[in-house]
Amino acid sequence: MNDVVVYIVGFSLTIIGMLGGALYWLGKRFATIDKRFEDIDRRFGDIDRRFEDMERKLVLFADSVRSSVVAINSLLVEYLGLKGVLTQQEAAFLSREASRLLSMVRVNPITAEELEFLKGVFSKPVEEMTVEELERAAEIAKQWWYREGKEEAYKLFLIAWTIRAYKLFQEGGEGQKR
Repeated sequence: MNDVVVYIVGFSLTIIGMLGGALYWLGKRFATIDKRFEDIDRRFGDIDRRFEDMERKLVLFADSVRSSVVAINSLLVEYLGLKGVLTQQEAAFLSREASRLLSMVRVNPITAEELEFLKGVFSKPVEEMTVEELERAAEIAKQWWYREGKEEAYKLFLIAWTIRAYKLFQEGGEGQKR
């Protein structure tokens, strides 16, 4: 019986030693894997920060492109108004085009009050529109374009700004044709 006890104790110690060695080796291996995952997490964090930075730069670039487009087109329309190129019939056509566009617009991109204001402005004859109303209409359309990037919004902006230029320069405004 003594030999059996020695055999069981020896066998158990061998198993325990092997298990201890395997667990030690697995522990080191898992520590290495954990370290690699931490490194990967750090790298992904760096990549996320780079993408966020790129996204911020793209938004700034898009905003500056929009602003540039608005500025150059506004200047061009005002120049055409100053030169007397715009006629009353063209302004009336643009007003009808704005009404047509507004008939398709729903409240979601702009508020109900803004939509009603725009419809009210462009439902009037050109002679009854005021420069202030047209400037407000242009600002509403411009802000809508900045938020949504919709073609309709920019068309409305250009229409309002063009009729405004006509009103300023053709109907006895600040730059009467010479």
